Amino acid sequence: MQNNRGQVKNVIFLGRKPAAALALKFLIEKGIRVKAIVTRMAVAGENEALEKIAKKYLIPIFPDDQPLYEMIEKKSKEVADIDMVISFSFWKKIKNPLILLPRLGCVNFHPAPLPDYKSRAGYNTAILDQRKDYGVSAHFIDSEQFDAGPIIRVDKFPIDSETETAFSLEAKTQIKLLQLFKKVMNLFSSSRLIKTSLNIGGLYLTAKQLEAMKKVDLNKDTPEKIHRMIRAFFFPPYIGAYVEIGGEKFGLVDEYILKSVDRLIHK
Repeated sequence: MQNNRGQVKNVIFLGRKPAAALALKFLIEKGIRVKAIVTRMAVAGENEALEKIAKKYLIPIFPDDQPLYEMIEKKSKEVADIDMVISFSFWKKIKNPLILLPRLGCVNFHPAPLPDYKSRAGYNTAILDQRKDYGVSAHFIDSEQFDAGPIIRVDKFPIDSETETAFSLEAKTQIKLLQLFKKVMNLFSSSRLIKTSLNIGGLYLTAKQLEAMKKVDLNKDTPEKIHRMIRAFFFPPYIGAYVEIGGEKFGLVDEYILKSVDRLIHK
């Protein structure tokens, strides 16, 4: 349990994807001053809305977090009086100078249920695990370990692991993550104590481990498993489940995926 010790006035925002832009807009509409933004720029379509909001409100925006650490080291006024550092689906490890900077804490909004899925574990593993539910999480960042700090809140929702793809689950999750973001930020704006729970255990995957899970073994994997792998890793334009021939990767699709793509094209 943590005392929020007053309202949130100044924040640093690290995030990506369209939902991050809506989260940023929510902060601005609440009168919270965003003093700096870090996002992956030049990624086609991913963060255009977030960049537009930053430009409209004259918020400094960086393609990398290194300038923040340099400003913290120099004790620049741009990073003074920070109440909260917000990570919204941020893709990089947040380090101690930034973790220790805010008065109320550093909070991560994670697109997976904690403590079950950490780092790269998430959409893909939920489908492979044949889960009947999924979730989004908010937790404090109190160390440089990915997704390991005390949990503030987890919101779960039902899924059908027999029809879900990584692409469809990501779309649903972003909506739920934005809803969770608003709930948690309203909680910090209130005078109530922030209750937390332990964040112990769970599956932790590196990018390399996740990539290895995409490889189909035609000699061992059953048709049912291959169909599930195809759905679990379907996320265009990236190669999902694949077979390797002559050192080259050949991505796999099945009839279900082709019908899903057809629906998207004609939607």
